[in-house]
Amino acid sequence: MKTEVKFLVDAMLKNLVSWLRILGYDTVYWRGEDEEILRIAEEEQRIILTMDRGLALAAYRRGLNVMLITENDVPSILADLASRYGISLDFDPGKTRCPVCNHLLILEKQGERSEWICPNCGKKYWQGAHWRNITKTFEKARGKLAEKAHVKTR
Repeated sequence: MKTEVKFLVDAMLKNLVSWLRILGYDTVYWRGEDEEILRIAEEEQRIILTMDRGLALAAYRRGLNVMLITENDVPSILADLASRYGISLDFDPGKTRCPVCNHLLILEKQGERSEWICPNCGKKYWQGAHWRNITKTFEKARGKLAEKAHVKTR
């Protein structure tokens, strides 16, 4: 049985948190001290995502799973995560999480429209005009992942 991939994202990568949650990955956003992020990652078996070289080195020295990110481009980061950890870059309406609080969303049909409701914070989501940009970002990430795979097979 494959273990669920869970992430712990430091404050430098706040924009990445929502994308991972939309894809259905349990993702904690951390703004606190480095020692605490290391403790949480160890206790909860989370992968640390950071742009902080010092934090990445400390995590590596403790034997924690860490990925040092060098550019803040969401499609590139998502492609790297898919390549390294096998995450899916396809939206699954039954597994998506609240971009705000990380809770699993409940899918409800509202006439012609589907809505996702967060049972924790009460926020509601639907595929409105912004969905085009979300879809484009995931398509770009899948394209970058395909490029990586093509380069590896050469």
